Amino acid sequence: MSRRTVELVGRIVAIVALLLILANATLVDRVPPAVQGISLSRTSGDAHVGLTHATIDVQFTKAVDQASAQLHFRIVPNVAGTFSWDGGRTMIFTPTQKLPVATQFVVTISPGYRDVDGNVATQGPTRFTFQTVSLPVLVSSSPATGATDVAVGTTITLTFDRLMDVGATQAAIGIVPATPYRAAWSGSSVTLTPLAPLSFGTTYQVTVSDQAADTDGNSPAAPIVVRFSTVNAGLGLVRVVPADGSAGASVYGPIAMLFDGPVDPSSVNGLVQVTPPTPGQLQVEALPDDVPGAAPVASALVFEPSQPLAPHTTYTVQLADGVRRADDPREVAAGRTWSFTTGAPADTLQNQVVFLSARSGVQNLWAMNPDGTNPRALTDELVPVTAYDVTADGRRVVYAAGGVVATFRVGDANPTVLTPADAFDYAPRLVPDGSAVLVGRRDRTTGRDEGIWLLPIDSSAQPRQVLATGAPPTGSVSSGAGTADAVAPGPWTSVDAVSTDGSTALVRTGDGSIVEIDLATGTAVATGLRDPVGPMQWSDREHGFVVEAQQGQQATAAAWIVPIGGPPRQLPGGGAWLAASSQGALLWLSGTGVQHVTIQSGSGAPLALTTSAVLADREPSFSPAGDLVVFVRVPASGGPSAGIWEVRTDGRELGQLSPDGTQPRWLP
Repeated sequence: MSRRTVELVGRIVAIVALLLILANATLVDRVPPAVQGISLSRTSGDAHVGLTHATIDVQFTKAVDQASAQLHFRIVPNVAGTFSWDGGRTMIFTPTQKLPVATQFVVTISPGYRDVDGNVATQGPTRFTFQTVSLPVLVSSSPATGATDVAVGTTITLTFDRLMDVGATQAAIGIVPATPYRAAWSGSSVTLTPLAPLSFGTTYQVTVSDQAADTDGNSPAAPIVVRFSTVNAGLGLVRVVPADGSAGASVYGPIAMLFDGPVDPSSVNGLVQVTPPTPGQLQVEALPDDVPGAAPVASALVFEPSQPLAPHTTYTVQLADGVRRADDPREVAAGRTWSFTTGAPADTLQNQVVFLSARSGVQNLWAMNPDGTNPRALTDELVPVTAYDVTADGRRVVYAAGGVVATFRVGDANPTVLTPADAFDYAPRLVPDGSAVLVGRRDRTTGRDEGIWLLPIDSSAQPRQVLATGAPPTGSVSSGAGTADAVAPGPWTSVDAVSTDGSTALVRTGDGSIVEIDLATGTAVATGLRDPVGPMQWSDREHGFVVEAQQGQQATAAAWIVPIGGPPRQLPGGGAWLAASSQGALLWLSGTGVQHVTIQSGSGAPLALTTSAVLADREPSFSPAGDLVVFVRVPASGGPSAGIWEVRTDGRELGQLSPDGTQPRWLP
């Protein structure tokens, strides 16, 4: 081969090699993969608010190595799950179990995964933040809860914040008085059409129990209740006591029918029948009222049994049509039939949780076992009990209802009234040995503040005034007191405290100042504190009173120990509704929005015991051993009590003891 030929062949080889290099550079993909987007398969309408059965979809810009991409996927908090793929570009993460509600998650795809050509991703990390929905809630109702003068031909519409499981939710709906209806769903709303007109002058309660569920199986945090009243026709029966379907009623209590106008006594004979047959006396009465100078209206038809009712027995009461209005005999009330079940009288309240509840139709004092079983009424007033106190041995009770303070020994059917006929008394606080009680007093005729009085019990000692001002206002009967929907105590809540030896009381005066009173001499000493944010409490451990209050003109409250005869000493931590255990731990309500129970033990950091976004906490106190906390919860959006709850002091074993109630106290 000639030299010229060799050179030509070499040039051809070089050209071919160059062409191969250019082809490789042109045909082989060297662009690294990237995340095109991260999304949820099921949302509430907001792309960053997911339903609890949502999957997480990650879309890449190109086909990727699946195992490599899965290794670079992370979700915080960690959730177990499986991966699947839609083609080579979409990775789907499916949680093994449904996601927890009201929880924020961060999904991260970190760089380092490869595409199918081996190119390594360098961009990132790519993050996607989302939050799961909270528990389902009712956003509106028609009629609205609390509505009055509702037409008897109305339909009832309940609108939830999301699509609901139709079968489970419809089965959880109940109407009292029992009303047959037809249900129709449209989106997240259900319309209940009664099969017959509603009754005139009747209060209806529509309840959606916590067995309802959304399409992911999540149930409401507490039963949903809507109450409304229909228009009156003639004389309206507005309430029966004990309430229809209630359980635990007092065996000593009256059976009452409360009307919206005066009742003609001559029209009631023979209209009430009680089954099982029960002897007693039927009469028309005026309910007590604590409005100075108010004229009584005889609007209650009351059946007083002549002997105690049988315990744990269901009674049916039948009121026939025909009760006439006293000022217009042409107007009559429609009849009604209802049932209730009695409880059993208590011999002692030791190791019991006592609380206020209106479950029988009127707010009264109740007791239950620490696990929530065996609830039973301790009082049987026909106007709301607004405050109470119990001796440590669980044998002596005092309570206030309608401006009257009464007392009884547990097991005794006959309370003793301590309030004289010319006065209104409120907010009772027992001396620890049960020998006397502190009350706030007002003149019955004028409503004038007559201060704080010490009333003896079972002795010949004379009542005496210990402070010139400090009585709560009148008007507790018509106030609707006792809903527990307030961080600070209501005006009729007992906030004063007495030392264990009964020598000294810490009392709030009429202008909100807090003074220390020597109960033997009546000497009052200013503490420099004012406006307690919750009841005050004596602490044997601290040898002083524990209180959350403001000092001087400070706008912010703080926790204080007020020793007898000494200046207040500020405590670290603290907040609304302060409580102390015998071991020295402190409880309070913390948070600027939805408040929750917080505990501090010794010098440790405060610990929030609850975290619900839909329920706020109220009125916390310790169990006798100090290892449990009992408290009230209310809807975060406002409203009546959502029940009494308990939780361990380490935040474990949160549980509901009762569906309603306020002012709980766990007795030793």
